[in-house]
Amino acid sequence: MKGLNRTKCRIVRRLFLFFATLSVIPFTVLYLVTSDHLYRFRAYNYGTGTNGSRHQLQYHAVHHPPPAVVHHQQQQQHRKHQQTHDQQLQHKAIKNSTSNQYQIDMDYMKHRMEDRVTRLNDKCNEYRLNEPKQNYKPKAWEYLINREYHLVWCNVFKAASTSWMYNFNLLAGYTPEFLKKTKDVPLQLARQRYPRPSVDALREAINGSISFVIVRHPFERLVSAYKDKIQYALPNSHHHKLGIRIIQKYRKLAKGQQPWNTQKYPTFSEFVNYLLDEVRHPHTEIDMHWIPVTYFCTPCFFHYDVIAKFETLEEDQNYLIAEAQLGHMIKPQWRNAGKGAHTNDLVVKLFTELDDEQVRGLYEYYKYDFELFGYSTEEYFSGRGR
Repeated sequence: MKGLNRTKCRIVRRLFLFFATLSVIPFTVLYLVTSDHLYRFRAYNYGTGTNGSRHQLQYHAVHHPPPAVVHHQQQQQHRKHQQTHDQQLQHKAIKNSTSNQYQIDMDYMKHRMEDRVTRLNDKCNEYRLNEPKQNYKPKAWEYLINREYHLVWCNVFKAASTSWMYNFNLLAGYTPEFLKKTKDVPLQLARQRYPRPSVDALREAINGSISFVIVRHPFERLVSAYKDKIQYALPNSHHHKLGIRIIQKYRKLAKGQQPWNTQKYPTFSEFVNYLLDEVRHPHTEIDMHWIPVTYFCTPCFFHYDVIAKFETLEEDQNYLIAEAQLGHMIKPQWRNAGKGAHTNDLVVKLFTELDDEQVRGLYEYYKYDFELFGYSTEEYFSGRGR
C-alpha cells in the first residue's frame, strides 16, 4: 500500500514539474526577445549619444559640401558638369566621428593632385608659359619658405590667404595668443621670419619640400577682392582712396548731380572698367588682390606637389596637412570669411551688371588662370556672344 502511495506521489510531482515548465516557457521567450531589443537599443545609444553625436562606434560619414545657391541652381548644376574629373569625385574625404577632423583617402587625393599638376604642366607647354620672355619671367617674390617644416607656399590673395598666413606664422614660432592680440599686419609678421627668396633659392628649397598653391575661380576671386577691398574698404585706407578715384573717373552723373550724393563706393561695373583700363597699360602694376595667379606666382616655372582649390579646400588642406605631417601644429580652419552675401550668389548678381565687352575683357585677362587650373566660363557667357 505504501509503495502505491509513493508511486502516486512521484506521478503527481512529475506532472507538476511538467506543467510548471510549460508555464515558464512563454516568460522565458519574452525575456529573451526583450533583452535582445534592449541590447540593440543600448548599443545604438552608445554609438550615437543622446544628442545624435557619435562616440565610440566608428561609423564613417561621407562629407558633402554645402548645396548650390538656390536662386541659381540651374547655373550651378551646369557648372558642376563642366568641372574636371577630380572635382566631380570630390566627396572622398571621410569625417572622423570622434575628433571632428577628416580622414583622408590619401591614394585618391594623391591622384587628384597628380591630375591637377599634369594639367598645369600640359597647359604651360601648350601656351609656352614655361619659356622666359621679356614681360614674363620667374617670380619668387611672393613665396614663403619654411625650412624647418619643409613647406613652400605661394600666397595668392583672396584664396584662403588669411587662413594660411596664420598657419605660416604659427609655424614660424608665433603663439596663438600673440597672433590674436597683435596689431601688426600678418604678412609683415611673416616676412620678419620668411625673407623674400631669390629664384635660385626658391628652386633649391622646392627640391626638398612640399610646395603648394591655393587657387580659386578667377571671377569669384575678383568679386571677393572687390567686395573686401573696394566695397568694404577701411576709411582712409589705400583702397578707400582708390575707390574715390574710380568714382571720380568712371561714374556717369546726371546734370548737376554730385558724386558724394550717389553710392559711396564704386559699382562693380565701374571697378571692372578701372581694372580693364589698367590692364591696357603694360607697365602698370596690378594690385596683388586681383592680379592673375599666372603672373603672381608664375606657376609654369616652379614645381608644385599640391594644387589646392578654394572650391575643395576642406579636403585639399586636410590632405596637405597630413602629407606634410603637420597635424600636431596646425588645424584646418577658415578665417576672414568675408561680409555680405555668399560670394557664389554675389558673383552671378554682379556679372549681370556687366556688358559683353566687359566680360570678354575679364576673360582675356584671366584666360591662363582658367586654362592652367581647369575652371569653366560657361555660365558667365550663357546668353552672351563670345
